[in-house]
Amino acid sequence: MILLELDEKGGKPKSRQISDLLADRMKTGLLKPGDRLPSTRKLADMLGVHRSTVALAYQTLWSLGFVDLRRGSAPVVRSRAPLPEASEQEPESALDWDRVSSSATAELYRCAPLRTVQRSSSPPGDWISFEYLRMDPRLFPMEHFRTCLGRAFREEGASLLGYGDPRGHEGLREAIAARMGTHGISVTAEEILITNGAQHALDMVLGMTAEPGRTVAVESPTYGDILPLLRHYGLNIAEIPLKGDGMDLDALENTCRKGPLHLVYTMPNFQNPTGITTDQPHRERLLDICSRFGVPLLEDAFEEEMKYSGRVVLPVKSMDTGHRVIYCGTFSKVLFPGARVGWLAAHPECIRRLAVLRRYGELSPPTLLQAALARFCSEGHYERHISRMHRVYRKRMQVTLAALKRSISPEWAAWTRPNGGYLIWLSMAPSPPADWEAILASEKVSAAPGNIFYSSEPAGVHFRLSISSLDEEEIEEGIRRLRRAFGKVYERKG
Repeated sequence: MILLELDEKGGKPKSRQISDLLADRMKTGLLKPGDRLPSTRKLADMLGVHRSTVALAYQTLWSLGFVDLRRGSAPVVRSRAPLPEASEQEPESALDWDRVSSSATAELYRCAPLRTVQRSSSPPGDWISFEYLRMDPRLFPMEHFRTCLGRAFREEGASLLGYGDPRGHEGLREAIAARMGTHGISVTAEEILITNGAQHALDMVLGMTAEPGRTVAVESPTYGDILPLLRHYGLNIAEIPLKGDGMDLDALENTCRKGPLHLVYTMPNFQNPTGITTDQPHRERLLDICSRFGVPLLEDAFEEEMKYSGRVVLPVKSMDTGHRVIYCGTFSKVLFPGARVGWLAAHPECIRRLAVLRRYGELSPPTLLQAALARFCSEGHYERHISRMHRVYRKRMQVTLAALKRSISPEWAAWTRPNGGYLIWLSMAPSPPADWEAILASEKVSAAPGNIFYSSEPAGVHFRLSISSLDEEEIEEGIRRLRRAFGKVYERKG
């Protein structure tokens, strides 16, 4: 005899109450394997519920593996492997994940483990961080974007919730193509592919082109997160020294002569990590070298929009008559990174190949945010936001450079003086051995260590300062803390 007491006032559906109560009796052994349960009609009469309620409860027990169901017969309790509680889980996996993973993935995991993203721009407490290139949430245009998001959903509706074009939302591709025209780049929507941020764009290009053993030339120092990606694809890295005016093109040309290059990766504007911007002659010669040696050029324009002082230099892509340049852009470093919208601009044949890769990797990108961003651009909000960002960061960069000049002795460090973007590169003078991380931590300030931007061991000590998430007051205080930290090394030296 099964005695079940249902809660008439509780919010849990009765079918769920029945299945939970019976499952509990099976777990505790009151109902044993081989025991027959009452028919749906009989149990429904016992409990005063509809027969379909009991049938649904039995169906739930079957789906969870507690009973066997046969047409015309009452359910039979079956022997079932117990589901372990969280407290019963073994702490170690039975699998060796280094063996299960590819050798490239295992190496990537060992050398570049996942860094969790903090929800705030700076470490907790009264720390000041120049370490990360994250946007200041105080500047996010949330109200305008929320309006565009609602309008896009109302007007495009269900079409945004199905599978979309692997190339991305057509309206956004058209808006990006129009925006690129303001930078001298003539492309159509057919030459644009939307990506989940610039990092995804870089990964897609490498996924389409890379074969183990090929060689990619990069600036040295370069964007730190592309280096593990290159290694993951089994690519050799040719480090081309970075001079005050950009990549050393004599060294690049010599590298091209020594052996075939698969790809050249460059950041002409506000280079990460140094903030250097190359001039027009440099860009012309870079494109000429790639053309003569038949090497594709991957132009990472992650901060293209952030030219807020000095003369505007057109992208290398604007001069590209032979379609050798693959241009990578992103909204993350101007609007907000959480939208995860970047793009690639290239010859239509390249875009078609990338779209096929996207199709069989993730079917299609999410289009709701892309549709909202298309409206954000077409209604003029993006242009107005860029103007605001220029005003804000022109002032922040001026404050930073003035504070460095005032506080940091030229005998301690030299630094770049960018005319846009968010980054400054400090090259420290020779000093006695020092635990720089601990010394900075003692003053509750942090900066990105320079060695993460090199494939090989760099000469000397360097730091990258990012002002992307700091206001003027925070910058001033942060530079004062850097001065105290550096003084612990260089004043002790004397």
